[in-house]
Amino acid sequence: MLRADPDPDPDPPVDGISGKEAGRILGIRELSVSRLVNQGVLPKTVRGQRFGLDRADVERVALERFRAPHPYWCTAGDAAKILGVDVTRVLQLVDQGLVPAVQHTGRWYFRRHQLEVIASTPEAQAFLGTWGHGA
Repeated sequence: MLRADPDPDPDPPVDGISGKEAGRILGIRELSVSRLVNQGVLPKTVRGQRFGLDRADVERVALERFRAPHPYWCTAGDAAKILGVDVTRVLQLVDQGLVPAVQHTGRWYFRRHQLEVIASTPEAQAFLGTWGHGA
C-alpha cells in the first residue's frame, strides 16, 4: 500500500531549490542568499516558497562570482587533478561530450560533485587510466 508523503510541498517549481542548497552552490550562508534575493542579484522564481530559487540562476550567479577554490565549481586544472589526467585530456573529454562542463566568459567550469562521481566509478577509472596520468 502506498502512503502519501506526510508533508508534501505544494506545487514546487520543476527545478526549484532551497536557499540552503543555493548557499552550498554559491559557497555562502543561507542568510547571504536571502540578501542576494532582496538585492535583486538572484531572482526568486516563486515568491513565498521554500524551493523558489531556480538552479540555473543560482549556478549563473555562482559563476559570475567565481573565486578559487570554490565548493561547487572548479576549473579545467582542478578537473584534471580530480580525474587524474592532464588538462588537454579533460578538454578532449568535454569536446566528446563525456564530461559535463559549462563555458563562461571563455573558460570551462565543471561541477565538482559530477567529476568526483565520474572519477569514482570503476568504468571511468578504466577508461581514464588508458590515457595515463599527467596532472
